[in-house]
Amino acid sequence: MDISQLRSFVAVAEAGSYIKASELLSVPQPTLSRQVRTLEIELRASLFHRHGRGVRLTDRGSRFIDYARSVLKTVDAALISVRDSDAVYAGDLTIGLTPSIGRILIPALAPRLKARFPLASVKLAEGLSGALYDKVLLGHLDFAVVLGPASSPSLSVEPLATEHLYLVGPQPAGGGGADIALAELVHLPLILPYGNQWTRPALEMAAARLGLGLKIALEIDSTASTIEIVAQGGGYSILPGSLRQLRSLPGLSWQKVVNPSLEAIICMISPTKLPRTELSLAAAALVQETLRELY
Repeated sequence: MDISQLRSFVAVAEAGSYIKASELLSVPQPTLSRQVRTLEIELRASLFHRHGRGVRLTDRGSRFIDYARSVLKTVDAALISVRDSDAVYAGDLTIGLTPSIGRILIPALAPRLKARFPLASVKLAEGLSGALYDKVLLGHLDFAVVLGPASSPSLSVEPLATEHLYLVGPQPAGGGGADIALAELVHLPLILPYGNQWTRPALEMAAARLGLGLKIALEIDSTASTIEIVAQGGGYSILPGSLRQLRSLPGLSWQKVVNPSLEAIICMISPTKLPRTELSLAAAALVQETLRELY
């Protein structure tokens, strides 16, 4: 097994076709086929299903590709680390952000990243906190900025800021004031994320401490879709205060949750068991600097 075989395998998997991968890598298609076949022989496993429009990963191929990407990332980091200082900040960088944080951070961060790291290929990926945790652990993201602390020995967690959580609805609830007590949420139809997204367990734990139950009307794993349904009168949701700029949407009210006050902790998470490039470390410092200016 060698690096060229791994690169060929990953390229074919991501392109979904030997022809497309051949064009992307500027490698003859027979060479790609031979490298992948050699890899399959060594692994004693078929990595692709062939079909009329290209290929797709087998179950074993799906398991192997994360390891292949991790190896390639380590090799690329090693190559970059021994280049001259001008090239240290070259290479690929992928940063994860939740939608609420991204809406505030990306407009200020993107031009700074481009100016500071002109040789780097930078990608900014949005997702909910739970999904970003998993992608950092798998090495698909260099690091991420998320809501709520993550508990994993494989993650380094650095708290950066806090923001209040708000009840968002088609019209004000309770007495209609700027604030609303947590106890007043019990009869409202709530639209919340499912799984390990931080805002939901924080809300449920706070309610449980008061002996209160919540009325979950709908579970949606998308902030944008949640906001649209709320705006249409489909229920209420709990969202970070950084999304208050969406008050321009007709029919949305924002009330700060109090008694107790709910706060989201903005954290930077990075892998502890995967190598960090100089580019990743420098970009993380720039993200922290930019975020602290905004919050």
